[in-house]
Amino acid sequence: DAGGNVQLWVEPSPPSSPPASVDKDPHLHFAHGGRADFRGKHGQLYAFFSAPGLSVNVRTEEASFLLHNGKLEVDGSFITEAHVVARVGGAKRKRVTASFWASELGAFNFGWKMVNGTCGGGSFTLGPLGIKVCEEFAARVGHSSATFEIRGWSIRVEGRPVYNRVSGPHHRLDVAFSGHDGAPARSLPHGLLGQAFSTPEHARVGKLDVYPTSGHFITSAMAEGAIDGEVEAYEVGGPHETRFVFSRFDGAEREAQLGASGDASTTD
Repeated sequence: DAGGNVQLWVEPSPPSSPPASVDKDPHLHFAHGGRADFRGKHGQLYAFFSAPGLSVNVRTEEASFLLHNGKLEVDGSFITEAHVVARVGGAKRKRVTASFWASELGAFNFGWKMVNGTCGGGSFTLGPLGIKVCEEFAARVGHSSATFEIRGWSIRVEGRPVYNRVSGPHHRLDVAFSGHDGAPARSLPHGLLGQAFSTPEHARVGKLDVYPTSGHFITSAMAEGAIDGEVEAYEVGGPHETRFVFSRFDGAEREAQLGASGDASTTD
């Protein structure tokens, strides 16, 4: 212009997708709205997220704890393990795994071995402030949390104490997923929580456990009404197993027009 200033137009990045998360005992919050509760089976692993070359499985464990100043005892469950597996390196088709273990958290809510994994066959262990990069995959550990990033997807795992515990694990995990730079449209993910990223046109609303104010309560909701198929279809046989009925791990990324972006989550 006349003043000699040159302004360059930069194409904006695609908006981030709304996050999805699961927390507490466990509550699911879906991308694009809606929520459900999910007890799971004791010790069972479930495919929570599946996209081309990326999968996340979690394990649920039964627990008893008190609410409402000790007036209510709940027999419920928590997520205690989160396992990530990815294919990286393009034509090298290198495999990377990363696992976060609630059992490794101590009295101060951290552990020097709370995250471990493999990169192309070599193993690694991470504690607070640890970092591991394997091709386009990155793992970064905080005091009691870890963030795993790959190809526009971010998975954040946070370790928390089980408050007012009666029995079961001493710590639990909350897990959140978010997609950036068009990742949901390319991946069209599935899994118990991941499927909501692929259906921006409607909120997924499922069964919720209704807690009384006192007495004894057993949770039972299994996200009925919010998920495709039956919950048994999401059961997997190992921490880094990628195969299940709705798996997208071996699928190809595709172009798709998703509407407004949205994240999914689970909370207590």
